[in-house]
Amino acid sequence: MASEVLKLTAQIVMSHASMSELSPTELVEEIKEVYNVLAALEGEGVVSETMAAEQGEEGGVVKKPSIPLKDIVTNKHVVCLECGKKMRTLKAHIRKAHNLLPKEYFKRFDLDPKKYPLVCKEYSSQRSKMAKDRGFGVKGGRKKAAS
Repeated sequence: MASEVLKLTAQIVMSHASMSELSPTELVEEIKEVYNVLAALEGEGVVSETMAAEQGEEGGVVKKPSIPLKDIVTNKHVVCLECGKKMRTLKAHIRKAHNLLPKEYFKRFDLDPKKYPLVCKEYSSQRSKMAKDRGFGVKGGRKKAAS
């Protein structure tokens, strides 16, 4: 039975490690955590105190993104770090699907809002161009654009 838990642990950790960058220390901790959880589910072990604390206090825990940070925002999409969905905008999604405000989302993953926006680059530039075409952002611009 223990070998089955060990095999499952290896598969889960390999899958997660292939999607994210883990230091050797983080990798060892992840192996321990996954093994403890699987063993506890199997009735052979005890869930570690850190896992119990994380489950009890979800809001204060900083999560590690499952994908590299450089891949979060691209020209065509932004990746939701909670569920992995690729979307053009995330603000409404994180509010409806995950019940998070943008401030809470950034805090949960320890992200800088200026570096990791909730809107993809293409959508942002389209909206900017549309606003400029309508004369927004220029003194007396709306009147000039209307004429």
